[in-house]
Amino acid sequence: MTEARLAARRTPGKRIAAELGRMRISAWLCALFLVALITVILFADPLTAHNPTEVDLSLKFHDASADYPFGCDDYGRCVFCRCIFAVRTSVGIAFTIELASVIIGLFLGMMAAYFGRLADQFFTTVSNALMSFPNIILVMLIIAFLGPSTKNIIVAMLLVDWIWYARITRSLTLSLKERKYVQAARMNGASPLIILRRHIAPGIIPQLIGQFTLALGNVILGLAGLSFLGLGVQRPTPELGIMISDGCNMIRTDFSELMWPGLILFVIVLGFNVIGELVSERLRGQR
Repeated sequence: MTEARLAARRTPGKRIAAELGRMRISAWLCALFLVALITVILFADPLTAHNPTEVDLSLKFHDASADYPFGCDDYGRCVFCRCIFAVRTSVGIAFTIELASVIIGLFLGMMAAYFGRLADQFFTTVSNALMSFPNIILVMLIIAFLGPSTKNIIVAMLLVDWIWYARITRSLTLSLKERKYVQAARMNGASPLIILRRHIAPGIIPQLIGQFTLALGNVILGLAGLSFLGLGVQRPTPELGIMISDGCNMIRTDFSELMWPGLILFVIVLGFNVIGELVSERLRGQR
């Protein structure tokens, strides 16, 4: 009996167990990382016993203890609580930026490639102009014009990030629209929007998911860097870049104030990069 028939006769529970058995250690670690990250994001309030922005100078540089696992900073704020909320802030903003970039890039890229002519020429001109600038320089120029704030950093990074997804979408659409099943749908009288939604978008979205997971860590790192410079999220909101900036000022007095947010940022970026590589590898294997 062939392997395909054996697989077909397996119960859903056995198929799930077999799939889990094939998972590598890196995949298990990534799954645990995502579970921990989602838990922190969704349950930040129950996980913390102190207000992350409350100042209490009597607890200044308080040592690590059961009530303050990472100690307190130079304003008497619980570093552990601030790290928890900083993770939610950084990941939440980065996810919002990337999700909006995917949606905008998918729509504009498909429209430009499918309809072509003036739409494609205009898209190509705009994308080439935007991509001629380094991303960080363009973001800093936009922030200099709009002013530093959480809303403006989202707008600035979104205006830069969407173009990469749009270029990928355009390239894939140019290839997919020549496929026989797309031409058959066109000959049967299907409207362009139906063709894009039912026949072209499903072939593009998996590729964008791979790019999304790879880019998420870079966006979190870029956001932290801009906040470190005072161009992103503003104090007193807990954010990893802000905490690292504050920790640099106290590096000779209390190194842990710099160590914990830096270590957490490293783990998050590394985790998303590994997840992105695993997703990309899986997508390449399905081609």
